Amino acid sequence: MSKRSGRNRSFHRHERLAIQAKLIHRRQRQQALAMSSPPHFRQRLALSLSPKRYLRYEIQAWQINDFQALDTAWLHLAGRASAVTTETISATSPVPIRRAYIERPRGHSKTSDMAIQIAWILLSARTPVNGVAAAADREQAALLLRAIQNLKHVNPTLCGDLSFVEGAVRNSRTGSRLDLISSDVGSSYGILPDFVICDELSHWPGPDLWYSLLSSAAKKPSCVLAVLTNAGVGRGWAWDVRENASRSPDWYFSSLDRPLAHWITEQSLAEQKAMLPPAVYERLWLNRWQHSDGEFVSLTEAEACIDPQLDRVNSGQPGIQYMAAIDYAEKHDFTVGVICHHDGQRIIVDRMDVVRPSPLDTTPTAWVEEWIEIAASRFPSIRFVIDEYQMLSLIQKLETNYSIKRFQFLGGKGNHGLAITLRQLILHRKVAWYPGCGEYSTEPDSLWSVDPLAAQWAERDDLSTELSSLLLRQSSSGRVRIDHKSDGIHHDDRSFALGAACLELVDGPEISNPHIEVTQPRPDGGFAIWNF
Repeated sequence: MSKRSGRNRSFHRHERLAIQAKLIHRRQRQQALAMSSPPHFRQRLALSLSPKRYLRYEIQAWQINDFQALDTAWLHLAGRASAVTTETISATSPVPIRRAYIERPRGHSKTSDMAIQIAWILLSARTPVNGVAAAADREQAALLLRAIQNLKHVNPTLCGDLSFVEGAVRNSRTGSRLDLISSDVGSSYGILPDFVICDELSHWPGPDLWYSLLSSAAKKPSCVLAVLTNAGVGRGWAWDVRENASRSPDWYFSSLDRPLAHWITEQSLAEQKAMLPPAVYERLWLNRWQHSDGEFVSLTEAEACIDPQLDRVNSGQPGIQYMAAIDYAEKHDFTVGVICHHDGQRIIVDRMDVVRPSPLDTTPTAWVEEWIEIAASRFPSIRFVIDEYQMLSLIQKLETNYSIKRFQFLGGKGNHGLAITLRQLILHRKVAWYPGCGEYSTEPDSLWSVDPLAAQWAERDDLSTELSSLLLRQSSSGRVRIDHKSDGIHHDDRSFALGAACLELVDGPEISNPHIEVTQPRPDGGFAIWNF
């Protein structure tokens, strides 16, 4: 080897090392710049790895306005008030606004945008800060946590100091921390947070947690408090929060009155409008407050599914696949057994047996067991759908002899599919039942019979009237469920049993996903930054 070739290799090695050093220095400068202010952080933030997409190219004007409203407050909280310049905080006042109420339609990145702000304050605060993010329920709190995790996955250099433990995010280097709680847990009185996030406030079941967090935020003059929500229902405490924020000079208030996100297509909105009651669609997608929850179906729509040619049957026909579902209640509510089949055009309700317990007698599980045995003996090729939460021991006893599927009536995903499926079948008249379907027996042990005088002793109470009395409620995660008024008069047991049977007959799991399809590509690693 010649001395000249050795010198060349040495030169190229030094040249590579110099280039690497420059790249490292450049990344360090970019990292420092990103930590210097929220706008610079957003400029550097990637949304996905493949394809490589950056927030700065896709951010919308309404997002920019909401971000800028709190930028100055975040800078002060991070101990970086000297960075408040025309360059870093354009179009905002240098005086920090520490309260924000942001109301957007569904699918408009409320949770993901807040995850960006939380990530920045945890990463950039010069002294440790502690924050609390409260959500409507544990499911919504998990969405916020996953949104922050996704930021780290897509931006490992910027967000490398973030670590995750159950229910919390922390900066492993500085000790800054965010704790996630939900409105279905205990009170938060006594905490001393530096920032408070209230996610989907309009879905919180009551005001106690809000009162606690609001008073906690007042303990520190620099504390940042942000409310993120979709339009709600009624004129209760959540509406009062909204109205007070809209009138207060100390609050930034923003409310979008229609879908503006470019990633939500007209086709998707048309699908949602067709599937949801008008009141629910207006609240979710047009961001309009409603006086009450949307009705499930009207009495006219339910009665249109009554076929006078049908009658309740006591036995099935060979060659037909029957589906039976049971909703059991020991006391207070009805116990319902329903048998259906699909005739190729629509779902036919063959029979529905309803038992109402008396004030002194409960409905025994033996009624359900005997009902299953009779149904299995009279209907060939029958399958059963039973709620394992209610009747696990009975399922375990009978599933070796009968085809039984466990259905989680209390599960959000299952209830969403049940509600949407049943409503669409009714609206399109793809389900039919006989006159008087769902009238109840007066005695718990009255098997396979209906008291002919029951309808004369009380106001009409059958499947059609129950369906018309139902409400369609939405959870913070976007799933919907059917519900009834808590007045001791209305029920939803017949509807749940019928819905579970229908869901199985039409292969419900494929349509139980509550999220609409959008044109926005998903980042590597799963969870979309523009989450719903």
